[in-house]
Parts: sequence; structure tokens; C-alpha cells
Amino acid sequence: MYSHERESDLLTKWRDFVRECDPDIITGYNIVNFDLPYIIDRAQFLKINEYAKFSKLKGQISKIKQTTLSSKALGTRDSKDINIEGRI
Repeated sequence: MYSHERESDLLTKWRDFVRECDPDIITGYNIVNFDLPYIIDRAQFLKINEYAKFSKLKGQISKIKQTTLSSKALGTRDSKDINIEGRI
């Protein structure tokens, strides 16, 4: 069990854990549209420098891309995508 006084320490340790475990697949319910963008946005808000280095390629920073899709059948939907080179 881990405990951290500051949110920035928690986020940094979690990122380091992902890099240490080096998974090929990161999965979860709505992780691409919510969880990872939220975590990365929080890290940016807390001014954690170069936080989004989740890629297997050294120095590669993961970026969030937001798109809006619109159709008569489905209406308008916002969608997010995140690139994490070398991981699914």
C-alpha cells in the first residue's frame, strides 16, 4: 500500500509504475476517453514537467487528440484518442 501527501507525488509514482512494469496493453473501462486524459490533464495542471511519457519509445510524449463526430443516426459525440507508441 502506498500513501502520498501530494497529488503530484501520486501521479508521478503511478507513471513510474507503468514504465517499470512496461505493459504491452493498458486496459480499463473508458480509459482512452476519460481516465488517461484526466490523469494527463491533472499532471499538466499541477505543472509536472513532461509527465505523459508512457510510450515504450524513450522521450516520446503521449498526446491527447479530441475529435467531434456528428451524424443523423448518432447525433454529436465528442471522442478522445491518445497515442502511446508501443502500447495498446
